[in-house]
Amino acid sequence: MDCLFCSIPEMSNPSNPEDEIIDESENFYAKAALGHFVFGYTLIIPKEHFLSYAYLPEHLFPELEAFRDTVLDKLHNLCPHPITILEHGAINRCQRGGSCIDHAHLHLMPLAPDLYPLLSERFSFGELGSISELRRFNDEQISYLYYQKEGLPSHAVQLSQDVPSQLLRQIACQALGEPELWDWRARPLRDVLQRFKSEYKGLAVAASKGSRTGTNG
Repeated sequence: MDCLFCSIPEMSNPSNPEDEIIDESENFYAKAALGHFVFGYTLIIPKEHFLSYAYLPEHLFPELEAFRDTVLDKLHNLCPHPITILEHGAINRCQRGGSCIDHAHLHLMPLAPDLYPLLSERFSFGELGSISELRRFNDEQISYLYYQKEGLPSHAVQLSQDVPSQLLRQIACQALGEPELWDWRARPLRDVLQRFKSEYKGLAVAASKGSRTGTNG
């Protein structure tokens, strides 16, 4: 299967900064998002190929949540805003839920504005007890959108028809007052991405130095 997100963990020296892993656990990795319209925009991706998180096996959700929280803690050191967590939930190649890459990925966006008012104008979201409840969309074979404002309950909506590609990015850029930045193909913003990637990786270097100093002291 020719899938970029599957191949990234195997890259020893990626040529593009957006293809470099900045953090990882046993079954997931994080990378800076191309089309980096807000500093700190990160993707969390399973190393194994799943079309969306609705297909993730039940036993992997605790690891996903723990890894997500680890990444969030580091983002808080770099970004002043709470994190909004989003997913375009594809179910098959026809019901894509606005996804433009056929591999599950959570969007972590540090955003001052709350996207829920804009989203609720178009969709009737239901509250989820946990992110693992996305598996019901797999059971029902229907695409979805997932939304969570950090620290608040998560929400999802099943889609009766497909939505435009990168819809959630479009809504986020609208809320930021920069509607022209939504398309990562047209506006990759690699300069901002590169700066974030360097600062995020610097956190690990600083933590490692602090650990050694503590051990030796």
